[in-house]
Amino acid sequence: MSQLLQVLLTGALVTGCALYSAWRLMTPAARRRTLAALAHLPGIGRAAWLARLRARIAEQPLSICGGCARDLKPGADARNRTAGVPRR
Repeated sequence: MSQLLQVLLTGALVTGCALYSAWRLMTPAARRRTLAALAHLPGIGRAAWLARLRARIAEQPLSICGGCARDLKPGADARNRTAGVPRR
């Protein structure tokens, strides 16, 4: 494999991993703003995958802390408690 092809492949992999990591670390509100900005780009704005992604992100709650997770899921217990074990 030529040196140029190796550099291009490595650059593409690093860029893809960086974009994936940034996306996963974004808050849901930042993801919505990013998708809204992408919707204004020509060619990408009408893509089916973007519409599906926007619909899926719109279903997520805006808060990402785990404090209200029990309110969203009835019957869910705190993560630090195990059934049948007394509290410390």
